[in-house]
Amino acid sequence: MITVTLSYPGGEQEEILLAVVPRKGELIRTDNGPGTAPLIVEYVMHMEGRGVPPSPKVVIGVRPRAEGPPT
Repeated sequence: MITVTLSYPGGEQEEILLAVVPRKGELIRTDNGPGTAPLIVEYVMHMEGRGVPPSPKVVIGVRPRAEGPPT
């Protein structure tokens, strides 16, 4: 599992565990309860970590997927 930081519009962030790092445009679902809309990945940013040894950090920009049929 990989710990990633989800970055939502408006600046809110949340750390979650994922099996793989998603790619831009993919949908992910968090375990925030039933009826939660999937999130679409806007960007994936890999950053150098701090500490000894340095651990890399992954930040994923997401937004809720718009409801309704795809256009």
